[in-house]
Amino acid sequence: MTLRVVVPEESEALPFTVEPGGARVASKEIPERIHRILEGLLDGGAVLAPRGTDGTDDADRAERLAEAVHGKELLEHLRHGVPEGAQSVLDDAFAAPGLAQETPVTRGVWPAALGAAAAAVRAAGLTARHGESSYALVRPPGHHAGPGWYGGYCFLNNAVIAARTLQEEGASRVGILDVDYHLGNGTLACVQGDPTLPFASVHSGRPEDFPYAFEPGPGLFAVGSDPGPEAYLALVRNAVSHLRGQDVEALVVSVGYDVLAGDPHGSWSLAPEAFGPVAALVAEQRLPTVFVQEGGYGLPSLRGAARALALEASR
Repeated sequence: MTLRVVVPEESEALPFTVEPGGARVASKEIPERIHRILEGLLDGGAVLAPRGTDGTDDADRAERLAEAVHGKELLEHLRHGVPEGAQSVLDDAFAAPGLAQETPVTRGVWPAALGAAAAAVRAAGLTARHGESSYALVRPPGHHAGPGWYGGYCFLNNAVIAARTLQEEGASRVGILDVDYHLGNGTLACVQGDPTLPFASVHSGRPEDFPYAFEPGPGLFAVGSDPGPEAYLALVRNAVSHLRGQDVEALVVSVGYDVLAGDPHGSWSLAPEAFGPVAALVAEQRLPTVFVQEGGYGLPSLRGAARALALEASR
């Protein structure tokens, strides 16, 4: 089995984010994350997919699917929301319900977000056509982007766009498995009420962790404290079982390496090797699978985690 990695054109880092107290801090969503993850994936046996040469326009398809997933007002804000003479804007009108906006829109956000979504589309198309797993190694991430909001470094929901692509390629029901440290509140909101896109997530349920409010629901496995590797894998197994119970024909896996020890946006103590058993569990399902990059900001652990995932996903 070949794990094909799709990487979009590199985009600039977000200049800052805003902490709950209002202080501006340097963004940790930086290009170096992708460089290290790519090194690990290739070291683990994955191969870099060539840029699109099959006659399809992934960007056009991504934009069309983004218009189906997100509201017109949000997309117009991402395209044209920065006022003349300004470099960025924070707009609470496009924050997740109950949250203050902490992620700026800059002039470079739209091409970066669309490029990430196009990479997710291409990865899903490769999986559908070749029957092998793919990995959309994208930034910015997407699972905090909801129907009408952005935040948490996320602007377009790459995972949902990948799932919609798989549906257009013939899969009737596509499960979305989120193993990021944070609840994919945007993904949850985008798929709620749609039985063709069942969602399952293993995430921190601590009230001090973004997105701060955690409603219980089917497929949501919130953890109040550090689960450790065995309990974490057991929770992921429960999440996969939930999706298999919905008769899914394909999977999209939102990968977040922020579950690892030392991550500046997490609190757990998992080692990079934890992603080997997770990937093996996914591979055991023998379903067309698209991995989509979400979080993971502890630079020293990223290469090892990606390598552990690729070693199992590439078998």
